[in-house]
Amino acid sequence: MTATQKCPNCGAQSGGKFCAECGSPLGERTCPHCGSKLSGKAKFCPECGGAVIPTLPGGARPLMAAPADKLPWIIAIVAVLALLTTLIVIVTRGRAPAAATQVIPGIGDPTRGTTDLTQLSPREAADRLFDRVARASEAGDTAQVNFFGPMTVQAYANVTPLDADARLHLGLVQLAMGNHAAADAQADSIAREFRNHLFASLLRIRAAEQRGDAAGARRLYGSYLQSYDAERARRLPEYDQHDAILVEARNQARTLAGGS
Repeated sequence: MTATQKCPNCGAQSGGKFCAECGSPLGERTCPHCGSKLSGKAKFCPECGGAVIPTLPGGARPLMAAPADKLPWIIAIVAVLALLTTLIVIVTRGRAPAAATQVIPGIGDPTRGTTDLTQLSPREAADRLFDRVARASEAGDTAQVNFFGPMTVQAYANVTPLDADARLHLGLVQLAMGNHAAADAQADSIAREFRNHLFASLLRIRAAEQRGDAAGARRLYGSYLQSYDAERARRLPEYDQHDAILVEARNQARTLAGGS
């Protein structure tokens, strides 16, 4: 009966010079680097420190043969990971612009849907927000005014310098939010640069009305009417842009003057 011994590599009982299970050499082992004797399970030589890998006849390495059965699984896992990485990149690129873009429903012409404010200049973005607040104020939509109003004020803070037209917009937004003192401040800023500018008078009239100062409003309407014709003769572009509101204030002034 052939004597058997335990394989130092896989632990199987086997006879002969090589293990019948894994093909590792049986019997005494020596270091391939320095020739020193090795224990059955030694992976490194205790004398020279060299790595010891059992070899099969012909130089094959049995420990390297075992993973070959798992190669299809390894390839499949790598392929899945590569697919997941690709999907993550695609999704991330698709979402990145949305995170960086400030899209506000209803800003600008309502027939054009949403507007990307990041594609506009600071002044264009501020004016677009002002239009939204003005429409909401006319419709009595206080929720929209309170939502977009502070945003509009902040937008104009990024515009330099502020001309009379921008200050009128700011003043009207402040009035829409009930901040008549802030509207008066914008009127003062306009008047410091243009003494008789109709926008300054207009904001002061609206602020007085909001405070409930009827006498003050009547007085301001009188000053507005006195300056109206001379100012409109200057043909300022901002007057033409806001013709409707200026004419409305003139008609109110005339009504009050006729009543008095």
